Amino acid sequence: MILDIVHVRKLLVTPTWPSYNRQMKELSQRDYKKIIQRRDQRYDGRFYFGVVTTRIYCRPVCPAKPNPKNIVIFKSAAEAESAGYRPCKRCHPDLAPGSSLHSGTSISVKRALSLIESSINRGEDETFNVEALAESLGMTSRHLRRLFHEHLGASPIEIITTHKLHLAKKLVQETSLSISEIALSAGFKSIRRFNEAFKNYYRSSPSEWRGKRKSVKSGKQLELGLMVRSPFDWKSILAFLGRHETYGVEKVYDDRYVRFIPQKNNYAKIEISYDQKNSSLNLSLSGVELTEIRSLINRIKQLFDVNHNPNDLPKSKRIPPKGIRIPGAFDTYETAVSIILGQLVSTEQAKAKMKSLMLKYGHPVASSPEEVYFFPTPGKLKTAALEELGMTRYKANAIRELSRLIDEEGLQLDQSADINETKKRLLNIKGIGPWTAEMIAMRCLGDSDAYPKKDLIIMRALEAGLVDEEEWSSLKAYLTHILWREYGKSLSKAYTKKSQK
Repeated sequence: MILDIVHVRKLLVTPTWPSYNRQMKELSQRDYKKIIQRRDQRYDGRFYFGVVTTRIYCRPVCPAKPNPKNIVIFKSAAEAESAGYRPCKRCHPDLAPGSSLHSGTSISVKRALSLIESSINRGEDETFNVEALAESLGMTSRHLRRLFHEHLGASPIEIITTHKLHLAKKLVQETSLSISEIALSAGFKSIRRFNEAFKNYYRSSPSEWRGKRKSVKSGKQLELGLMVRSPFDWKSILAFLGRHETYGVEKVYDDRYVRFIPQKNNYAKIEISYDQKNSSLNLSLSGVELTEIRSLINRIKQLFDVNHNPNDLPKSKRIPPKGIRIPGAFDTYETAVSIILGQLVSTEQAKAKMKSLMLKYGHPVASSPEEVYFFPTPGKLKTAALEELGMTRYKANAIRELSRLIDEEGLQLDQSADINETKKRLLNIKGIGPWTAEMIAMRCLGDSDAYPKKDLIIMRALEAGLVDEEEWSSLKAYLTHILWREYGKSLSKAYTKKSQK
């Protein structure tokens, strides 16, 4: 059956996220093959394809040109590898960024994937239990497995195992860590289980794969590359993080981002730069515990919005996307406190208040040659006399109440949380208004549609007729950062304090 003109136009016009979800369900095998033939970047991460004659699987943007008759479609990398297909060495589907919103999946599967990501961030996924996950979602484990197979072509355990093995393969190829250290870093408690899983997926042992790698640096620092989709506006995201830098915890330079990680009475250090030629983030990890590597990489991905596909955004001359990213949160509690401090003040004033808070309540690392602090715990700030730092009573109350809720596990701030319910709880805190709730949802909860509409720049952009809000349905967080980048200086002249809390 030949595609009709209307359907072809639907595939070629940049759709919003809801229409992508519908299209992924409606696509036929012929549609998938057309997408592969034109290497449509908008579908990168949405599906994969295998070539039956070579038993290799690829991304839809792969430069290879297989015979369409030999193509088979997979819903996820895990499904492809479970079917016995090896990752392509040209497009690297096992190393490429994923899809941040898991287009085409059900709400329950998205929620489950977010819960799995959160468990990785907490280092708890080794004790992962499908029954417990299903119970938290209000369904049976049988139904959850059925949903995973329907939308991703693989079970929850297979998804987790694939993620572990992708990291393990990266560590085998890019580091000088021993095989036992790699197994531990990737989340395997047993070397035997690691070797079995690796050989089952890649048809060779970790040691044999290591023999194929290029030369790597050896030393105390761990050097890794993290692929991102281009265009990637590194300068913009770095500038934003610099304006909201946490004293003693992170340092933002013109060309790199540095963060210090608590390690009992000492600290580890991560340094991140951008390689434009290879479109990758270069990670340098020093003093990091092996068991923390997966969690750190996951947090870095969230901080720099690595899984975003820049080709998803509407094309507009007035509002040019130009590789925009939404800066996330490495530590959601720290970020939420920073956002509250930023209410109704300039970024310089907010940074000064954050420094005062760190000097008063942060924990200094005595062994550090640099000024390194651990961010205060929620338990410490929930009773802190923050007014002594020159904060207003409303801000001090908001930080204390936020800290109390988090300390007593009455509020969850991560990408597995229910966005609407979390916003309601935030708005119930005296001192937190719509602007703050939307900013926390944007940076801490991963809400791509978070929209601080009362922000001065956004209000002036709307007044000037620069924005068609309907065009950005479900993507208003990206619109927000584009407006700040493109019109922040010109529209902020004659600044007046408006309701921004």
